[in-house]
Amino acid sequence: WVGDQCQHCGGRFKLTGPAGYVTDGPGNYKYKTKCTWLIEGQANTLLRLHFNHFATECSWDHLYVFDGDSIYAPLVAAFSGLIVPDRDSNETVPEVVTTSGYALLHFFSDAAYNLTGFNITYNINTCPNNCSGRGECTQSNSSIVYCECSEHWRGESCDIPYCVDNCGSSDQGFCNNNTGCLCSEGWQGPSCSFPIPANQSFWTREEYADSKLARASHKAVVSGDIMWIVGGYVFNRSHYQMVLAGDKLSLS
Repeated sequence: WVGDQCQHCGGRFKLTGPAGYVTDGPGNYKYKTKCTWLIEGQANTLLRLHFNHFATECSWDHLYVFDGDSIYAPLVAAFSGLIVPDRDSNETVPEVVTTSGYALLHFFSDAAYNLTGFNITYNINTCPNNCSGRGECTQSNSSIVYCECSEHWRGESCDIPYCVDNCGSSDQGFCNNNTGCLCSEGWQGPSCSFPIPANQSFWTREEYADSKLARASHKAVVSGDIMWIVGGYVFNRSHYQMVLAGDKLSLS
């Protein structure tokens, strides 16, 4: 730690406990900061990082997260800018997962502008997002932890609603435990509660099994049923398609 009150991070840190936190310190981080944290868990176990607060100068001050014990390990996340959790919920706050049993975090800032920094908690071999408060964290015989979700919730962290309101009345739809609500003719929406045509707007959630390689700072244009994605940065490799096109129904 550095500063007249030892309030700023500086140098390298090694964390070995089963749970803990990573922070740049109280108040705003200092200019030209370079800090590195190595979290050591058990080999080949899950390590979850939960972002409670994050505020850095966008596009200039970055935090990188590697799945391993060095910068040569796979880069799993890069953060810059503002992450503001919901006032009454933390479901939208990113949770970063490493599978090697280690995580290396590296933060640096430039000399121009500084913000309040970050506070990140970590846990080893725990359920994602504490099952979002909609399930129980259970350990299998092979010591793998997973969420047992409450009724009408599914997903790795019990964050995906299904069969909401039992899919409406019997003439609107019925519940399929694998896919959710199957709406009858003339009805639509996640709970089969909106007529066709709809009398108000609603959200639907699309899931894709084969995700594309993540990128940042790209451009996207939708033309008809085709989405064109142009340029951007892919942090784990340098050779990739600069232009990607896919049908909106199949492109993830």
